[in-house]
Amino acid sequence: MDFAKIKLDKTDSQPLYRQLAEQLKKAIRQGDLRSGEKLPPIRAWKETLAISPVTATQAYELLGEDGYAVGQVGRGTFARLPQPDKPALASLPPAPPAEVPAVTPRSTFPAASFGFPDYYKSSRSALVQRASNASIGRHQGAGGSDLIILTSGGPAQELFKIDRWKTAMQLAGESLERESQLYGNAQFQYGSALGDPATRQWLAGYLSRFGFQPDPDEILLTTGSQQTLDILSRVLAGPGDYMLVESPSYVSALEIFENRGVNWLPLPLDDQGISPEQVERLADRYRPRLLYTIPTAQSPTGITLSTERRKQLVELADRYNFWIIEDDTCNEYYYESDAFLPAIKSYDRAERVIYLKSFSKLIFPAVRFGLVTAQKPLMERLSEAKAVFDRGISLPLARAVMKYAGTPVFEREVSAARQVYSERRAAIIAGFEAELAPLGCSWSKCEAGFSLQLTLPEDIRSDEFHLAAAEHGVAVLPGPIYYPVLNESRLNTVRVSFGDNAPERLREACRRLGLALNALRRKTFVPSGTPVITVV
Repeated sequence: MDFAKIKLDKTDSQPLYRQLAEQLKKAIRQGDLRSGEKLPPIRAWKETLAISPVTATQAYELLGEDGYAVGQVGRGTFARLPQPDKPALASLPPAPPAEVPAVTPRSTFPAASFGFPDYYKSSRSALVQRASNASIGRHQGAGGSDLIILTSGGPAQELFKIDRWKTAMQLAGESLERESQLYGNAQFQYGSALGDPATRQWLAGYLSRFGFQPDPDEILLTTGSQQTLDILSRVLAGPGDYMLVESPSYVSALEIFENRGVNWLPLPLDDQGISPEQVERLADRYRPRLLYTIPTAQSPTGITLSTERRKQLVELADRYNFWIIEDDTCNEYYYESDAFLPAIKSYDRAERVIYLKSFSKLIFPAVRFGLVTAQKPLMERLSEAKAVFDRGISLPLARAVMKYAGTPVFEREVSAARQVYSERRAAIIAGFEAELAPLGCSWSKCEAGFSLQLTLPEDIRSDEFHLAAAEHGVAVLPGPIYYPVLNESRLNTVRVSFGDNAPERLREACRRLGLALNALRRKTFVPSGTPVITVV
């Protein structure tokens, strides 16, 4: 838009800032000023219209209050065509082509209740827990006593190095004691919400293995991915904002951002992850504020985003002015190479990527420790948001993590664990090929992490299958819980985790799953709390 065309009348009784705001609103509504287009800097209006920065600021504030503008930290102010808080599908732009998924205001779930009469009143995380409990109850009800649990998504307990953690805590205590003797006890008071400076300094070096090295002051320590996502949702997401997300995706992330009232723009996955072409089509149409992705060991599929697509996502984020939230928990457990994959953040020249890291699967889940790093202006806002409900992560915990993970021993342990998990992945895939492929099943291309998605034949629903599997001694989770938006084609998926079971147990689990599938096809199966479904 040519902003020089805007004219203000100083003889008009209407304040100048309102005149400017109204003309910008009109331009946005008429399409002369496109949603997502950057507005001039505040001080530029002094030259264009001979108005003070205060007047221009008031105009921008009015635009923001009325939903016609949004500020981006470190980037400026951008035009925005207002959307209702919970828009009906009929009020959205014309439906996109068939290959582009339609937008929805909130997540929707299938008609099946998974055996729970109050399904629609349940949160996603509650459904995961209740589905797990239902598997246990179904197995015990069938007289079973040997349930193989493929639902946890966690690491193998036998790999937890408790003695090493004990030593790390002792070393942390000793280092803090020495610092106390040298500098006094000031560091044991309430500190910066960013967290322990020494640990952040070490983490800056640790992250260099993924192709980037942030300034320690651009690192915020958290209690893990869930807290980090909650902070990000508070700062960056609000009712009516459009958000790109992998479909399926991480349950906790879906739930956290749904509670902020975002509108999902789902991105289906192929063997290389999400498609940049699809991202661009949706970004061009809806001008999203955020994209959430797990590029390595995507949850729940285990799919890994290709390097070329990582580069393309960064280019699209800059072109269409949205943030990328990169959630990294398992880069260290990438099975196709001994080298670490470059993070999306490593290609981020325009500072549009917010990188999350968790150590729960690298040490053990009871160690609630993670981080987020992004451009410094945004980090200041994230730190302020965290300080509202958490003044800072435990200093002894942060120092113990550094003492534990900042050693050559840790690197060797991670390498050995990767080999263990790689063997377990091979075992479950071999079991699928032997027992389930002949029955019409397929599965996602798991290249990292502990989980994959099993797709059942089209005539089998996951709510039936997960209960039938439990009767045969295997616990799996219904796949629909993991989709931001559900259509009928996803009703036949289940999530399977393999990290905490030995290869022989995984092979036995696959045998039992084959029996469960055959049983469903041979008879009428009646899941608890659902109508009779006859499978022919």
